[in-house]
Amino acid sequence: MKVKVVSSKLIKPCTPTPPYLNKYKLSFVDERVPPINVGVVLFYPTSSNIRKHRLEESLAKILPEFYILAGRYIKNDYVVDCGDHGVEFIEAEAVEVELVNLLEIKEAGLLNDLLPSKFYQADESSEDPLLSIQVTELKPRGGLVISVSVCHRIFDASSLGTFVAAWSNATNDNNHPIGIRPSFESPSLFPGTNPDQDSSPVRTTYDPNIVVKRFSFDKDAIAILRSKLSQGTKQSTRISRVRLVCTVVAKALIGVDRAKHGGESRSCLMSQAVNMRSRTIPPLQKHSCGNLILLSPTPCFISPAETTNNRQLVDILSDALDKTITDCAEMFSPGRWRSVMMGPVEDMYGKLMSGEVSYSIMFSDWSKFGFYEADFGWGKPVGARIGTMTLENSVILMDNKEGDGIDAWVQLSRDDMPLFEQDHGIKLYTT
Repeated sequence: MKVKVVSSKLIKPCTPTPPYLNKYKLSFVDERVPPINVGVVLFYPTSSNIRKHRLEESLAKILPEFYILAGRYIKNDYVVDCGDHGVEFIEAEAVEVELVNLLEIKEAGLLNDLLPSKFYQADESSEDPLLSIQVTELKPRGGLVISVSVCHRIFDASSLGTFVAAWSNATNDNNHPIGIRPSFESPSLFPGTNPDQDSSPVRTTYDPNIVVKRFSFDKDAIAILRSKLSQGTKQSTRISRVRLVCTVVAKALIGVDRAKHGGESRSCLMSQAVNMRSRTIPPLQKHSCGNLILLSPTPCFISPAETTNNRQLVDILSDALDKTITDCAEMFSPGRWRSVMMGPVEDMYGKLMSGEVSYSIMFSDWSKFGFYEADFGWGKPVGARIGTMTLENSVILMDNKEGDGIDAWVQLSRDDMPLFEQDHGIKLYTT
C-alpha cells in the first residue's frame, strides 16, 4: 500500500480553554495504564457527499468540550497542560488501493500506514499530541478511511467511542443535534498519587514478533455456540456474544500454551476489562471520559481432558465477572474505591511474579462503544478495525458490521499464531 501524506496540521479549539481548566491532573487509574495509544480505523465507501473540510471545522467546534485532547502530557508531573496546543490532523492519499481489499485484510499491522501515530511509548515527549487523526482518501476508485488515535494515559476505548460519536454528530449536517457532553470527573473521584516512577505494570516497547489478527464469529456461529454452551452450565441467563467468543478464544490460547510445553497443562490467569461507568452506585455519567475500567482476573487450570468442554470456561469467566460487578457497586462506599481498583491488580501480578500462575490472557470488550454508528454525513462505516496494539496474549472484541457477531483481534507471537489458527474451535467457528 502506497500512502502519501498530503498535509499535516494542528487543529485547536474554536474557543480558548478557561484558565481554571489549564491543568488536568491524572486520576489514580490514569497513572497506572501503559504508555500506548488506543486507536480505531473506520472505512467508508465512495460518496459524492464527502467534504473533508467539514471534518476540520467540526473538530475545532467540539474541542472546547474535549479540551484535554488538545493539551500535552507532562510526564514527570502526571498532569496534562491544557493550553490549546492542538490535535494532529493529517490528510493522506492511498493509491492503487481498493476499499474491498482493505476490508479483507485480517492482520492489523498491514493497516499501519493508515494510522496517524505510533501506538507504543505514546507519552515519552511533552511535544506529542494526545489525539491524532488521519483522513486517507483512496484513489482512484474512491473511499475514505478515518483513523483516530488517542493516548491511553487519558482515555480508554469507551472514551474514544464518546469522542468519535461527538465528532461525527457535529460533522453530519443531516443529524439533529445530539447532546454528547463529556465529563472529566475521574481525577476528583479517584485522585492520583504522583508515584515516584511509572506505575504501569505493562511494559510496551515495539516488538515486531507480535502479530495481531482478526477472527470473525458471525451470527450463525454465535447461535451454534449459544445452543451448545447453554446446556450444562450454571448460567441462568442468556450467554452473551462476548462471553461465548471469550470462551472459544481462551480455550484455543490454553491449547497453544500446552502445545508449546509438551502437552503440559499450566495454570493461567484470565482477566477481563470491566467498564465501571454504569455499574457504580450511583452510576457515573454515561459520557465520563478517562480510564474508568476495572480488571476482573481469575486463575484457571484445566486438565487436558477438560479442555474439550467449553462449559467450564463459561462458568469461570462468568463467576469472575459477577464478582467484579458486585465489587464495582461498592466503589463509593467509604474507604473502598482503592481496594476495589487495586486489589485484583495486585493479586494478579503477585500470582504471576510468584509463579503461582505461569501466564496470563487478557480480554477487552469494545463491542458496545458504537464505532459502527459514526456517520459523518456520508453514511455509517462499512468496516471498523482496531489500531495496532501488541500486548501478547491479549484479545480485543468488537462488533461486526451487522451487529450480530463479534470480531476478535488476537495478539500473539508469530510463532504461536499458527498454533492458534489450527485450534479446532477457531477453525470451526471463525472466518
